[in-house]
Amino acid sequence: MTVTEQYLDINLVRAMREGTSALPADLGKLRGYLRMIGGLLEEKARELEPSWDQACTTAAEIATLQDLEVSVAERTIAVRAESIEQVRAKLAIWRALAAGGEDGDLRSPQSRLVLSVEADLERLSSRPR
Repeated sequence: MTVTEQYLDINLVRAMREGTSALPADLGKLRGYLRMIGGLLEEKARELEPSWDQACTTAAEIATLQDLEVSVAERTIAVRAESIEQVRAKLAIWRALAAGGEDGDLRSPQSRLVLSVEADLERLSSRPR
């Protein structure tokens, strides 16, 4: 059993076979999955492989984790937020994906727009009613 398999819960394992519908509609859990996947990717990135077979195994594990990230993102998109807190959870998931992605420049106009929406939500939700 690989390190990756030790940490993946049943919903993530099912998502590898069945797709995003196997993931829960719980934004907190999706955010947790994303954190866990990020940690596992970091761990894999630090590993040095002494053989080609081990390097190929690690590459396959990294590809699986990246596919799971996409599944978590797709499920997050499909979940309809029912509260400001759930919108914040979606934004936190976006932030984690943006920070770890190839085009994860948080200074891009698209990222700054999303960050602006996040700041507006914070400001509006902290107003006295």
